[in-house]
Amino acid sequence: MNRLWTTTITALTAMAGMASAAQAEVLTIEGMTPANSPEFAEIRSIAIERFGGSDGRALAFELEDRLVDVNIFGQPYFDVIGGRSAVQPDATLSGNVTAGIEEFDTVAMRRRCIERGDKDKCVTYKDIKVKCVNRIIDYRAQVRATRFSDGRSIYTESFPDKQEQTVCIGDEQDFASSESVIRAMISSTASAIRNDLAPRPYRQDIRILESRKGMARAESDFFKAAIKMTKTNAEEACRMWDEAAENGLIHISLTFNRGLCAEQRGDLDAALMLYDEADRLSPGKMEVTQARQRAIDHRRAQEEWELRQSGGSES
Repeated sequence: MNRLWTTTITALTAMAGMASAAQAEVLTIEGMTPANSPEFAEIRSIAIERFGGSDGRALAFELEDRLVDVNIFGQPYFDVIGGRSAVQPDATLSGNVTAGIEEFDTVAMRRRCIERGDKDKCVTYKDIKVKCVNRIIDYRAQVRATRFSDGRSIYTESFPDKQEQTVCIGDEQDFASSESVIRAMISSTASAIRNDLAPRPYRQDIRILESRKGMARAESDFFKAAIKMTKTNAEEACRMWDEAAENGLIHISLTFNRGLCAEQRGDLDAALMLYDEADRLSPGKMEVTQARQRAIDHRRAQEEWELRQSGGSES
């Protein structure tokens, strides 16, 4: 370690100590998760066609709202066409949604008061069989997307869901409203489809690694000062970690944190190189595995976005 690095530790530690204690040691990472169905990278307009079944219309409305709200870098991701239109869409969405409700009598064990004392206070409880009603809401949505240019199905998915609830005589709770349960199932389906068809921007606070085990005293002090600096000046913290690496420090915490710095500034190639190095230093470490996958997903989402912006291939 060179002398200049060592002599700056005291000043840097003092600067970092002025940071607010309320802030955690994190780096804020912005990125994008790719759509689960990459075929939609080239689909710009979608028509919502017929959704049959008892709850098909409700899902169609919910899905239209979700897709209209998709914005990437301030731009609407889809031109959503509802109902009849002279505009020829790139793809159409259709499907079928049913939700059946079945109720039947049953019995179940419940803890009940069998003896009361003064002031009607229960003094003896016992598990006994009581009459109950069991309700099952069985939900299934099937959705398909068809590319208009060649009539090919580019997305087919089924969304089954089931909620079972038993209410017995003497229970304090009653059945949840079946309408609210089905609405929640429809909302969940619409969210899943939205994630299948379009990328998802995110902004996450990722905790840095702070362990300094194995570092020399001066290296440890400098690394600790950089940790504190993240609270007020993440850019300076990253510069300090780069300086530590240039001075020969090799450590899992340093390598991982430098990977976060690269990811934060959008240099995904450098981030992945550093995460790979971190994995070699500490194989299978959860934070490294998650960070590496996040960076891979972000790069794939960027590639799909660039394909979309360039016009992609002829469909």
